[in-house]
Amino acid sequence: MSQRRFDVTFWGVRGSLPIPGPQTTQFGGNTPCVQVRIGDRDFIIDAGSGLYHLGQALRRQSDGPVQGIFLISHLHWDHIQGFPFFGPAFAGQNRFTLYGQAKLGRTFEELFRGQMQPPYFPVLLDTMGAQFDFCDLRGGEVLELDDGVTVRTVLTNHPDECLAFRIEQGGRSCCYLSDTEHDGWNDPLLQAFIAGADLVIYDACYTDGEYDGSEASPPRKGWGHSTWQEGVKLVRAAGAKQLILFHHAMERTDADLARIESLAKAVYPDCLAAREGMTIHL
Repeated sequence: MSQRRFDVTFWGVRGSLPIPGPQTTQFGGNTPCVQVRIGDRDFIIDAGSGLYHLGQALRRQSDGPVQGIFLISHLHWDHIQGFPFFGPAFAGQNRFTLYGQAKLGRTFEELFRGQMQPPYFPVLLDTMGAQFDFCDLRGGEVLELDDGVTVRTVLTNHPDECLAFRIEQGGRSCCYLSDTEHDGWNDPLLQAFIAGADLVIYDACYTDGEYDGSEASPPRKGWGHSTWQEGVKLVRAAGAKQLILFHHAMERTDADLARIESLAKAVYPDCLAAREGMTIHL
């Protein structure tokens, strides 16, 4: 199996709501979008508002058709709101495959198209121009793709269900676990899922004190998200390597995130808070 470049770039790192402004310039204010480039292939995990900037970059970098695979964790607004503004989707020569869950008796394609119909949005998916291929994806399913790329999935603990992804190629692996809550039922499953991974992107929306209510009101238990402290525990238990804190709470300023990153690094040095524009080479 050939060894290809394996780069992970963060285009949106915020949860719930885009937060632009002077207090979020260091870490970024766009909602989730992560690009995994293996060789010359792009895997785009989630389509939050950060997808707009990735689209502009792909248009600048390409001198031919743009292709890619979307892995959509779930259809909450912050994870799909950038797709209607994804520039490459408006060019007929471009082609994208989109994977996500079927729910409520409807296919993933039917659900995804729903956000781009009146009165929600004035541009229908069919009028964007690019070719789209939709595929239903279940938790626990494994995709064996060409070039030796494997995509593994598992369900996380989040309202309406959510998929986590593990992308592997050439002995390297990147895991994406946003959005998940650590109430105990799925920790052994997630521990096995990320075992030995090179990179784990983890939902660190809250702190332990915010989660249990000792440092915030109301407590965040039951809201579908986790803490940086639980991320450290999970990565250690799984024997994984680098931990990336992700899905930053919308109220966090740059100063807040720098403080959380410092606290996390003090107990787990191979840890960073995700920043827009950051690229990690595996």
